[in-house]
Amino acid sequence: MAESTGPITALQRRVAERQATSLPHLIVEELERMIITGVLEGGDRINESALAMRLGVSRGPVREACRHLERTRLVEFRANRGMFVREISVEEAAQLYDIRASLFGLAGRLAAARFTGDDADLLRAKIERLADAAGMDDYYPLNVEFHRHLVALSGNPRLVELYDNVSKELHLFRRHGLEPASARRSSNDEHRAILRHLEAHDADAVARLMEDHILAGKRRMLAEHERPAGRRRS
Repeated sequence: MAESTGPITALQRRVAERQATSLPHLIVEELERMIITGVLEGGDRINESALAMRLGVSRGPVREACRHLERTRLVEFRANRGMFVREISVEEAAQLYDIRASLFGLAGRLAAARFTGDDADLLRAKIERLADAAGMDDYYPLNVEFHRHLVALSGNPRLVELYDNVSKELHLFRRHGLEPASARRSSNDEHRAILRHLEAHDADAVARLMEDHILAGKRRMLAEHERPAGRRRS
């Protein structure tokens, strides 16, 4: 079949539009990954030109992705300076932890009523992957994925959206709280307890455990930031 050399067709236009709308989404995911893994930290400037060159795209989709992240409060525009990864105070982080704890507990209560054997097998496999993680760089992305999966089991898309938006603002603080290997082991033990009560369909216990799980992270975060600057773990 010969290639068309005439004017762009309606189908080609739709394909091009689809590519144009998908590309910023892919860049958003890449920037979120860089924040989750600690490549970008609070206060870091996002070099749009360098990022566009690394991804092999123009600056337009990168700029659009940054505007999306600005709406979700992950980055902020500073006049005459550019786009930066947003910094939040310890006080604001503590408030976000409280909101996240309530959402996580609600997700657990809803999930307990819907939980199946297949759900249990999948969560158990994720917990073992967390136990086998060699260090923080391996553990943290898996931990984020585990929590998102737990919330998704609620079957409530709006709850998932709310939880995800709050969680994204807390990535830098959450990483610091899980730096010690002992904290990661304790966190994963809590995951196992949550799974046991999900299997028992004990909605009250699951809600309590999942809320307490997030509040334990809040306590670790506050303890870390109370340390003298020179004694904080990097």
